[in-house]
Amino acid sequence: MLEPFFGIHLSAVALLLRLAIGSLYIYHGYPKLGTARKGTAEWLKSIGFPGSLATLAGVVEFFGGIALILGLLTSIVAALSAIWMIATTWLSMTKIKKKYAGGYELDITLLLLSLALAAVGGGSFSLDYLLGI
Repeated sequence: MLEPFFGIHLSAVALLLRLAIGSLYIYHGYPKLGTARKGTAEWLKSIGFPGSLATLAGVVEFFGGIALILGLLTSIVAALSAIWMIATTWLSMTKIKKKYAGGYELDITLLLLSLALAAVGGGSFSLDYLLGI
């Protein structure tokens, strides 16, 4: 099913991608569910977006990160994460006017890694594999 790729099993690559992407999403999503939620909501309002997006961002990033680390619905969560990163990149470029470096380079990186993970899937070291999903 999954062939070795340059001597590295694709499942090991998927696991590394899941751990890297998932931990970054958890790291950035957790504050939006607690201490930073109010500040993020006020900031979103100041640039013309509903403040409730702050909670949505926290939920998507935090719980999506957990799902990725566990390998639960990996391809779906990774694809949704890629869409989320398209939205955050657009926001950074158009509304905030960030430069690439020190601005939205992490969003672009997470977008590309999420697309790769969506294509590869969770691999055999995932709940997807254990549950036969």
